[in-house]
Amino acid sequence: MPRVTERDIWIRSTDQDADGIVNNAHYFEFFEQARLDHLISLGVIVRPRPLGTADRPFTIAETSCRFLAPLRHHDTIVAQAWTEEIRNRSFTFGYRLLRSVVGNIVAEGSSVQVWLDEEGRPTPLPSHVRAALEGSLSPDAVPPHP
Repeated sequence: MPRVTERDIWIRSTDQDADGIVNNAHYFEFFEQARLDHLISLGVIVRPRPLGTADRPFTIAETSCRFLAPLRHHDTIVAQAWTEEIRNRSFTFGYRLLRSVVGNIVAEGSSVQVWLDEEGRPTPLPSHVRAALEGSLSPDAVPPHP
């Protein structure tokens, strides 16, 4: 089972603001892309979504980002995601964005996801979700700093 999921991302011209750097909101979109890839690689979510499955089995309760370096148009980055913590009704993912060419870290962050029942209320993680997340969790899951 994957411990760290990686996704290559190419910075588009539309990602930058008037100052010619990537707008900070896009960093959270890069985390989202890595999060979805990580959840798919673990089998927690399936795309395309099978008929009859919940539209939104979890929600984001908290997200954070430390911006370490600016990104610009035509940069390429690697977005990494991994499982940091599993609780009764929630789980935490860690993220890192690395500049592809030189490997320096441009941002680090995390998000807390809360599992929801059919009415949208927090509920314990289903056993198959807990098992998948636990299988991806290990002390060496956090990728080393380059």
